Amino acid sequence: MEAAIVIGVVVTAVLAGAYAAWRAKYGPPPAGAPQVLCFHKICDRFCWEGTWTTPDRFFATIDRLLERGYRFLDESQYLSAIERGDGSSRDALFLTFDDGYRELHTIVLPGLAARAVPFHVFLVSEYAGRDNTWDLSLGRRPFRHLSWDEVAEMGARGVTFGSHGATHADLTRLPLESVRSELVRSKMEIEYRLKRPVRTLSYPFGRYREEVKRAARGAGYEAAFSLYPSHANARFDLYAIRRNAVYIVDPVRLVEAKLAGSRLFWFEEMKCRAINAVAVLTPILRNAGDRKARGS
Repeated sequence: MEAAIVIGVVVTAVLAGAYAAWRAKYGPPPAGAPQVLCFHKICDRFCWEGTWTTPDRFFATIDRLLERGYRFLDESQYLSAIERGDGSSRDALFLTFDDGYRELHTIVLPGLAARAVPFHVFLVSEYAGRDNTWDLSLGRRPFRHLSWDEVAEMGARGVTFGSHGATHADLTRLPLESVRSELVRSKMEIEYRLKRPVRTLSYPFGRYREEVKRAARGAGYEAAFSLYPSHANARFDLYAIRRNAVYIVDPVRLVEAKLAGSRLFWFEEMKCRAINAVAVLTPILRNAGDRKARGS
């Protein structure tokens, strides 16, 4: 009994300390601002890195949010809402997908079209129609990116697209000229294929620095998205927009906790910040593996 009391006190103290640290460094986002959700893979295949969600859980999540009164914005509506900044979008969500895997065409598009839910996809332009060899395989079969024909069909059905870089490189680890090249090449390629402007960018791995933000603005992007920016949540930065990532560890009801106003919002954010911190090891480990293979 005494051991249980001690454990309870320790756990309470740790959680209280974590909450205090989160409150001091990040805090809640501004009230009334539209929230952004970020998914990656929608599939039934197990992935060690955890950046996936099953189709059943994904659609159950969307249905739950619709039942709770949330409304989904398309890209233009979202950009207009943040430009107004009048706090009238408390119930608004912008649904985004990073990487652009082909399951978005075969699974997500039909299901969301039936629900009249718009969504936005950030493409890795030089991997269109190719396997995601930029990622760590961890012993599993690779995932295939959307082809340009699939992208065109989706665009004709109302899906909007942004850039996720040309090669999914960590932009904070590249020389500035390479950063500019990544951003410009990707934007130009997608615009050429779709015959429409590319307005938004998602930083690979959510990572950026001030020079990368300036390069994004200089390349003509109207806004750029991170996942969990390093600045306080109350500060809105048009070139480091916060998004709520959803992973396989997030059951349907817990996704609501990611949205501002939930009592568990702080815990969910700290959890996902930790997951995202691990994800940035991908390019480092990938490069180390490539160097080892070349040396063998």
